[in-house]
Amino acid sequence: MIKTLKRITKYFPSRTLQKIQEAVPLNVKIMGIVAVFISLLGLTVIIDMRSYVTEILDDQLRKRAVTIGNEVASESMNLILVGDLIGLYEKTKAVSMHNKDVRYVLILDEKGQLVAHNFGQGIPMGLLELRQLEKDATGADVIEVDSEEGVILDVLVPLEGNTGWVRIGMSEANMTRTINALSIKLMVTTLGITILGLFGAFIMSHLLTRPIKRLVDASIAVAEGDLSQRVSIGGQDEIGQLGGSFNGMAESLERYTQEREALLAELMDKEQIRQQLLNKVISAQEEERKRISRELHDEAGQSLTSLIIGLKLLSQGNDLEQTRGMAEDLRRVAYMTLEDVHRLAVELRPTVLDDMGLVAALERYVAEYKRQQEIMVVDLEVHNQMVERLPSEVETTLYRIVQEALTNVAKYAKARNVSIVLEIRPESVNLIIEDDGVGFNVERVLKERTLGRQNLGLAGMQERSALFGGTFEIESEPGRGTTLYVRLPLERGGKHER
Repeated sequence: MIKTLKRITKYFPSRTLQKIQEAVPLNVKIMGIVAVFISLLGLTVIIDMRSYVTEILDDQLRKRAVTIGNEVASESMNLILVGDLIGLYEKTKAVSMHNKDVRYVLILDEKGQLVAHNFGQGIPMGLLELRQLEKDATGADVIEVDSEEGVILDVLVPLEGNTGWVRIGMSEANMTRTINALSIKLMVTTLGITILGLFGAFIMSHLLTRPIKRLVDASIAVAEGDLSQRVSIGGQDEIGQLGGSFNGMAESLERYTQEREALLAELMDKEQIRQQLLNKVISAQEEERKRISRELHDEAGQSLTSLIIGLKLLSQGNDLEQTRGMAEDLRRVAYMTLEDVHRLAVELRPTVLDDMGLVAALERYVAEYKRQQEIMVVDLEVHNQMVERLPSEVETTLYRIVQEALTNVAKYAKARNVSIVLEIRPESVNLIIEDDGVGFNVERVLKERTLGRQNLGLAGMQERSALFGGTFEIESEPGRGTTLYVRLPLERGGKHER
């Protein structure tokens, strides 16, 4: 078997065998393995059985040949002594007639001369010379002789008293035919078993490869993007466990894909908001520059021009009372110009935010806001104010959120009362802004946000909160006011002053 495999490997290189193995379907491989296994098993059984039966039948044939030779020798000794040649001849005929395997019976006298035989037309040439006669032999001697019909067992039996010999020729042809017939039956049986084995292997391979085929089809579908594919494989065997693992993997992929798409949509939404905020910032900067330029030109420029003209007239005047009146007017113009410049500076960035901190800046802004919105009541409460100031970025963010929220209240809310609560804790800062205005539909506003039509003021406040890892929530209903909740985390704590 090993030599056969070596020969196959010699004529078929390993790479060719590997290509053939990869191209053959699994069910064909299973059927081929079963067919080869049954064939090798049947061939081994036939060879072993043939050898075993041949050994048994050959031994039995030898024993029977010796027995027949002893019987003929026993019955022929008296006939030789009395010289009854006819009796010896009939004896040889009777032995060959009753034993189909006996091809010849030769009776020899003490000198080795042929006395009787069963051949009708003479002895075949060379038969007598096949073996030498031993006078001192005590038992039967068997040798094998090749003939045209096969192997002949030649049995030489000495007569008692060295009065002669008996030679019996037993043919192995019947034994060979029996062995060949048995081998053919075994081969037919092996062939039938192989066919049944192939049929069983076909059923088994079908049952085995069907769930695997499902797994392959589902895997191809998943690779092409259909993550909803699932396989239904019953049982708790390895294939069933593989099907369960595949379903779990497909569910995880589908879930991760959905999460990734949701994150991607959220990122695109945020990117769109950032672009809109950037555009708004750029537009706001340009508008602010135009406004500042206009106010400087219209107010500060005109005031300075008035000062220059007044100072020129003042230098040319001779009346003391008139000069004093003109000086007072010029002082008021200078004061008003200073107030306008100061207001512009505060609107751009209040210096009190840098000098005194968030709370002082909010108090001043709220006071100015209340002065501008005379019909509105604005209340500012600060809880757990810290001795140490908050980080500059946090203070700026909270100040701008309050500024944007109060701007929205003035524009849209139509509110009478506004409440601002600032709570400073060691781990976070909480800001609550509440008004009793007309309110709005939060769900609709959020939906418009997904369509790119959101309120950029709200988006700006939310973006400012998100930059510091904070949260921004809105609660509002039409006719029931609006409440904003902002929470910014702090990396360090501080001491409280109650």
